[in-house]
Amino acid sequence: MTTISFKTPAKVNLGLHMLSKREDGFHELETIFQMVNWCDEIKIECLSRGLELVCDQPDIPKDERNLAIKAAHILQTRFPDRCKGARIHLKKNIPHGAGLGGGSGNAAGVLLALNFLWNLKIKRQDLIGMAVDLGSDVPFFLLSPCAIGRGRGEILEEVKSSINFYILMVYPGFAISTASVYGNLKLELTKRENNISILKNFLLQSEFAQLGSAWSNDLEPVVFKEYPSVFGIKKELLALGAKGALLSGSGSTVFGIFDNPETANNAYARLERADFTLFLAKNIVSLSELYPEEMLR
Repeated sequence: MTTISFKTPAKVNLGLHMLSKREDGFHELETIFQMVNWCDEIKIECLSRGLELVCDQPDIPKDERNLAIKAAHILQTRFPDRCKGARIHLKKNIPHGAGLGGGSGNAAGVLLALNFLWNLKIKRQDLIGMAVDLGSDVPFFLLSPCAIGRGRGEILEEVKSSINFYILMVYPGFAISTASVYGNLKLELTKRENNISILKNFLLQSEFAQLGSAWSNDLEPVVFKEYPSVFGIKKELLALGAKGALLSGSGSTVFGIFDNPETANNAYARLERADFTLFLAKNIVSLSELYPEEMLR
């Protein structure tokens, strides 16, 4: 096979707790990552040599600043005698800088696809190890649709949840700098109980309402202070019947969870406005929803 097509998902954080500042400048954290079926679309063609990225959005970088290219380059660097070239066609549907991990998901998908197309036969766990060099969120997209993340987010514990729910994601039309949010974080704001293990149990036991009422994101005070309109979106989602609403990562997307599709659709209709991008998604429960079987072997 010389070409392969697949989708790469967005993620939301079902709770995000900041623990401490690390010596390497990052923050020690705990979170629950959840993949959702708001997806970018990728097709990769094998070439004899070289790397090329083609994207439908002109403002997306096509060079090493793009994680998809960086992922391919890591493989070429580590296995120079076994790798070929590739042309990566990327259709972006997930907003950039929205706290949804779109670029990280792209990178993980490229690692899986090129491992197959170039017949590298790298074990998934070894790919996960390489992915840490690409970004803290990338390893998650190689593991499981739902996982607890610790450390910088790269220390993962798979969560095998069978719960299904609807997720209404609201992107307010502007990106927020992750570095700026973390730079303004005051850790004394976060000194309160926020047990990710409790949230995990709610997921495993399908205790949907308890999950939404118990979660929190320690980056919200920083973002809401700077962007009151983002806080307004959270309040609207709760008023429209969401069982819980939360900033995803460092924002700017806010999402609400619903157990009833009619309530979710009504909320979608009420929130439609020119400056918002809305997407009503479901949580992903299996990687086979995204990737061809041969990529997962």
